Amino acid sequence: MKKLISLVLAATVFLWGANAYASLMGDEVFLTCMQSSGSDHELCEGNGALPAIVGADVEYPDYFNFEDSLNIDINAESIWVTFENGPYCGWFTCDGLGFLEFWLTDLHWVGMPGGIITGIEVITNMVGIQTGYDDHSVHFALPETPVDSSMFIHINLITDHDVDVPEPGTFILLALTLAGLACSKRKNLIVTK
Repeated sequence: MKKLISLVLAATVFLWGANAYASLMGDEVFLTCMQSSGSDHELCEGNGALPAIVGADVEYPDYFNFEDSLNIDINAESIWVTFENGPYCGWFTCDGLGFLEFWLTDLHWVGMPGGIITGIEVITNMVGIQTGYDDHSVHFALPETPVDSSMFIHINLITDHDVDVPEPGTFILLALTLAGLACSKRKNLIVTK
């Protein structure tokens, strides 16, 4: 019976460690805005770096404080950008010549501090957006053109923790469990002789 319990415990710990993924839930992030055309605007550069704690709510609802024109929601492993109450014309211009760029920075994985972003997968129905990333940040640039409520951007974050590889601690626990089983078996052999 002890052997069965040990095996079940080892398998549970091993599988739990193998399925551990990076998560932004609970992390403090920062959002900054920059425009490529015109002078600095109080609703963009004037906001500075806005902090938010990643949780169940939308982290940056109605960023421009104008009829939910732009909402930025950060999830455990992805970022959603949505628009409401359109159509309306662009951001600060509507000539399509400039970009409105957003940077989400200080993205760190709660419980996995060494994790970094190794790639992004962008799903969108918008034309002309630009995206990029580095180890702990993601940015997206929206062309200054008309938008409506059907448009969206979904950015999946790919990290170095997105592989089904157990953490070193899991291997140590598994090794200790197997060593315990071996000692138990050896003890039983000695007692029966």
